[in-house]
Amino acid sequence: MKEMYAAEVARAVNGQLAADGNIMIRSVSTDTRSLEPGCLFVAIRGERFDGHNYIREALDKGAVLVMAEKGASIPDGVPAVLVEKTVEALGKLAEYHRSRFHIPVIAVTGSVGKTSTKEMIAATLSAGLKVHKTKGNFNNEIGLPLSVLELDDSCQAAVFEMGMRGFGEIDYLTRIVRPDIAVITNIGISHIERLGSRQNILKAKLEIIRGMQDDGVVLLNGDDELLSGLKGLLKQKTLFYGMDETCDIRASDLLSKGEEGISFSVQCPAWEHRFFVPAPGIHNVQNALAAISVAMTLEFDCGTIEKGLLSYTGDRMRMNIVDVDGIKVINDAYNAAPASVSSALRVLSEIGVNRRKWAVLGDMLELGEWAEDAHREIGMQVAESGIDYLVAIGDLARWYVEGASDHGMPLENTRLFQNAEDAQNYLSQKLARGDVILFKGSRKMNLDLLADRLFGGKVTGASRNTEAQNK
Repeated sequence: MKEMYAAEVARAVNGQLAADGNIMIRSVSTDTRSLEPGCLFVAIRGERFDGHNYIREALDKGAVLVMAEKGASIPDGVPAVLVEKTVEALGKLAEYHRSRFHIPVIAVTGSVGKTSTKEMIAATLSAGLKVHKTKGNFNNEIGLPLSVLELDDSCQAAVFEMGMRGFGEIDYLTRIVRPDIAVITNIGISHIERLGSRQNILKAKLEIIRGMQDDGVVLLNGDDELLSGLKGLLKQKTLFYGMDETCDIRASDLLSKGEEGISFSVQCPAWEHRFFVPAPGIHNVQNALAAISVAMTLEFDCGTIEKGLLSYTGDRMRMNIVDVDGIKVINDAYNAAPASVSSALRVLSEIGVNRRKWAVLGDMLELGEWAEDAHREIGMQVAESGIDYLVAIGDLARWYVEGASDHGMPLENTRLFQNAEDAQNYLSQKLARGDVILFKGSRKMNLDLLADRLFGGKVTGASRNTEAQNK
């Protein structure tokens, strides 16, 4: 982070300074387990923990300044900035810190694929610039400000991910980040239980432009019927990427190379070039098109874009493919929505040719009244894709089984379990060398833990960390 004085912090957040204004902070943390000496510790009240109870521990570990709420009980003599609400103050501090940099800033949102797209954009731009990016998917009102506050003078560009579960959340985040380029990957039905319709989800995602200047650039997935309908309606310059012939940046002539990745040609008004992305599945072509569109907006040449795309490596729980004891494991267990599950099943079918194929699918959550139809449609895809075995896990997963059975999958090739632990024994007995197995489900279904237990921790490489900052 670019260093900041305590007095500067207090001014940025309209706080009361109860410390030497010349104290220098070199980082910001909300977690005593990972803070560094010289940091500002922000005490946040959460559902399960109150950061004010850890102020003494933070100081013992090297924090030099604390941000705390007025009226909270804090130890005497603690150097502090006192505010009304620490979460809001964290956002104000990040907004101030962002204003200290004059670099291209890219913001990414969408119903599915935003983290993978953010990673691909960062990889592509890194071929020509020093890029800062959201760590993991720290994309909410706590995680995103912390990511912004990590900007330092070495950064030449930044890519931030924005998540949301309701109206007003992206509006809040975009006013902190003030992006020069905004990317919307798609409008699906994730969180439709909260927002009621895809049109409302579109409205919530479009809040991203509220933090932009009129000369910003908006990049939209032109293959999405709701996003494609925005042509000519936004005040910012708007470009559409996708495979539809009307798109400004269009992919064609796709050639799959299995789990190695996929090659494709890209046409845009200025040039035509063939690219390769080292990640399987058509959905990764969409992600790559977003990255290419950002790089093109920043006037990268084709050779640099190609080099950046080739450097892309996926997250260990997002379409991560590993071989363990002769079994090919597709670990895509981070989250699940109908579009992402459908993409994962296509990858399973594609790389599982001449192998026994297993789909281990957990509930897709927060779909509201769409839940039954969505799970049944995925079950239908399982049956029609030639997948050999379906292991369904969760309360909603019975509709996977019913959808698959209704479309020709033998009932004896399906199993339904209440939770991931119950499925472990069955899978451990049935899996054999040469099989291909996919793990895909909403985060709360714990399919990543199931995968690690089955394969001795060789799938994700470690047990997952607490991700309280993420959505």
